[in-house]
Amino acid sequence: MDTTPAAPATSPRPDRSGIHSGQDTSTAHAHRLRLYGALDRVCVPLAAADVQAVFKLAELDCVTVHAVIDWITTARTLEPSPHPHPYPQTHPLPG
Repeated sequence: MDTTPAAPATSPRPDRSGIHSGQDTSTAHAHRLRLYGALDRVCVPLAAADVQAVFKLAELDCVTVHAVIDWITTARTLEPSPHPHPYPQTHPLPG
């Protein structure tokens, strides 16, 4: 009869129960990857404020995130507006 205690089972993957547990598989992380991918496909360089915006957007629900990704993709394929300002004045302001 063998009386040698059994060695503890070891996992081939390191323990990830620390500060980042679950982070790699979170919905927000997946949203961030999709948003970065959409921005990268249309060659949009990101400033620090843009990265903050991506993090905030990634916290929203799936439908909203996918709508934003669709907007990014569609906006890049549209012809530029002939107006230099998004709200052109067609009438002079009252004096």
